[in-house]
Amino acid sequence: MKIIVTGSLGNISKPLVVQLIEQGHQVTVISSSVARKAEIEQLGAKAEIGALEDGIFLNRTFQGHDAAYCMMPPFNFFGADTPDYQKQAFSISTNYAEAIQNAGIKKVVQLSSVGGEKPAGTGVLVFHYIAENVFKQLPQDVSVTHLRPGSFDYNLYAFMDMVKGEGFLKGIIGKLLYLKHYGFKSLFKGYSGIILSNYGETDKIAWVSPVDIASAIAEELNTQQEGKKVRYVASEELTCQEIASMLGNAIGKPYLKWVLISDKQMKDAFMKIGASEKIAEEFTEMNLAMHNGDLFEDYFKNRPAVLGRIKMNDFAKAFATKYKEQ
Repeated sequence: MKIIVTGSLGNISKPLVVQLIEQGHQVTVISSSVARKAEIEQLGAKAEIGALEDGIFLNRTFQGHDAAYCMMPPFNFFGADTPDYQKQAFSISTNYAEAIQNAGIKKVVQLSSVGGEKPAGTGVLVFHYIAENVFKQLPQDVSVTHLRPGSFDYNLYAFMDMVKGEGFLKGIIGKLLYLKHYGFKSLFKGYSGIILSNYGETDKIAWVSPVDIASAIAEELNTQQEGKKVRYVASEELTCQEIASMLGNAIGKPYLKWVLISDKQMKDAFMKIGASEKIAEEFTEMNLAMHNGDLFEDYFKNRPAVLGRIKMNDFAKAFATKYKEQ
């Protein structure tokens, strides 16, 4: 098949491109970066450089292809003049849908997320609900898989400074919580960080590796189906403290703890790193949905029969490597 892959050579798209080429497919990779062109071509794929916001570009690029993997680009949530990410999601999804129909593509995999079925209550993840609903409007003869992965394991890199005792722990909130949790004397016994969030501790989360997501996408692109379906993807189901212990063991800090903070403290922390009050509230709401189980409600009702092969201990090794390099 001739397959369109979006997402340039990101964490999911690169292993996907490699798999599809090994399977004998002709792959076209869409990237917004000219610097990626040579690397894409070295993998054996065709590079198309352009923006997903450019409907004319997408219509031209999708022509002559049989299938497409469609994902949303990373949105800019921080800064004074951040665009409306919900409108961006709707616009890009609409561009995808028009390009798919105009090209006569009949096989589509759309990257969504756990919680993609919820119109509210998932914070910033609501854009996945918006995108899913646009793709659901495609004609019945277009096969669409709404792929809903769990929480990406590489998002845990965001806690690295915190684990090192930097970042959030430099603030008053972090220091007070640190002292409350370990006791004053413990602060001087080599403890250098904890994980703080308004979800955590015993909360059970479905975590997923981008490699396992790529494998699921490739499988769906190679599977014959009719109509629309939802597929969940996860690599492992773990509590947050189990994850903290795995990361801690990998970096030589077996005492590493994942500690819950209040929603207000979480919101304040997001605002301190440049989020507007609205975006800070939405990120806090997303985390709260993880904490109270709402985000994974449908996942646990329809969990995949087989989990992925990349486990958290595998990721912990990569985390430890980056930890030592910084």
